[in-house]
Amino acid sequence: MLGAALCAIWRGPLSNLVARLVACKNQAMTTVISSSLAEVLSNPDRLIEAVRAGKALRISDLDVVIASPETLIELADQLAEEELESEMVSYRRNVTGVDHTIFISTKGRTRHSARVKVAIDPPDSINPQSVTASVAIDDGQVVAGTVPAAVLQQVQRFIEANRLALLDYWEFRIDTDQLRKRLTVP
Repeated sequence: MLGAALCAIWRGPLSNLVARLVACKNQAMTTVISSSLAEVLSNPDRLIEAVRAGKALRISDLDVVIASPETLIELADQLAEEELESEMVSYRRNVTGVDHTIFISTKGRTRHSARVKVAIDPPDSINPQSVTASVAIDDGQVVAGTVPAAVLQQVQRFIEANRLALLDYWEFRIDTDQLRKRLTVP
């Protein structure tokens, strides 16, 4: 019933796990298998196989989801990243000096280090859900995706020139207007 393009998004405290199924753009996200309590009791090996495979099992008639701690962490990270995408600000070449759009965000609920995203396809997209890559603010290294070498050099120059402002924004020390005023084209 559920395809590989579906994932569970977890909300609320762990004692109150609630999963809702949403279409996901990333096929690598955790698959949720829907089942009833009767199905689980008739074939408990299915539950064990799902958890070992890194999948979550939703028992629909009990409104619970069973998954390994690693899967729960992965799902929480995915949710935090999705929430962050809706809060990103986008700037184009006139502000950044980079040929591709740059997306900047606060840290939100993410657990990863400070980074900016770079629009890859299309390069001028202002939609952070387009194909992007991530570049760490601390050292300018690509931490997710692929960035063409010439664009990476531009991004690294932008980060070097604006590291303090980017980190202040990441840490919620300045607002979006203050960020824009502090950004300089290298």
